Amino acid sequence: MQPVVPIDVDDTSGIWRTDGLPMVYLPRHFLVNNHLAVEAALGREAYSTILRASTAKSAIEWCQAQVRGKGLDAQATFRHYFQRLSQRGWGQFSVDMLDIAGRRGSISLRNSIFALEAGQQPGQRVCYMFEGFVTGAFSFLLGIADPTAVACEETHCVCDGQHDHCRFDFEAGSRPITSAGARRA
Repeated sequence: MQPVVPIDVDDTSGIWRTDGLPMVYLPRHFLVNNHLAVEAALGREAYSTILRASTAKSAIEWCQAQVRGKGLDAQATFRHYFQRLSQRGWGQFSVDMLDIAGRRGSISLRNSIFALEAGQQPGQRVCYMFEGFVTGAFSFLLGIADPTAVACEETHCVCDGQHDHCRFDFEAGSRPITSAGARRA
């Protein structure tokens, strides 16, 4: 199987672009090792907060660029975002449930780069970086200016040894989601 993501390389600058945006191609272990080093230096809670904000911002920017470049509607852009993440090697995302009127949803992830590098770690959820990807894309879909208004939690991870995939539950609002997918009071 060959990649389905188009890659345009500028002959002069060497810059790679996909969907009109500059890209970087690098080994998976390089990204994961850097991720783990920053987590160790800052602590998981602080790093998670930083990641959520930066990855949400990046998701919104990507979605906005796709609307401008491809003319997709918001829901098609949301789904295309997770398709492109899958095609670019982050893992295989599937939008399992999307209730726009209820402002909530669920996404599964198989073959996550973080889970594949981590292996079995009972009780651990190692794919939390993707929570910001989800909050940004969902806030874009709903037209919410502040992605912190979307709660998202990795409710289970394949690394815990109890599941065959990772799962992210999300909902627009201000209170975090529990492991069962319900809002915490």
